[in-house]
Amino acid sequence: MNKEEIRNKILEILSKGDKTSTQIRDELLEMGEEVNLMEFRKILADLVREGIIEKYPVYEQRKFYFRLKTKH
Repeated sequence: MNKEEIRNKILEILSKGDKTSTQIRDELLEMGEEVNLMEFRKILADLVREGIIEKYPVYEQRKFYFRLKTKH
């Protein structure tokens, strides 16, 4: 699976709701996609840097969640 396909799958998963990186990775695996963990993390970071998705903390769970960035 190439970078663009992984990127599109991540956006598809996040269109259904906010998720942690582990939840996103697990959903990719459930879809039958083989994902290199380092590549996955790099794509996720690129999406955050590009402003397509945003990362925010949930203090009660001590986790970071990702969501599609909303336009204000």
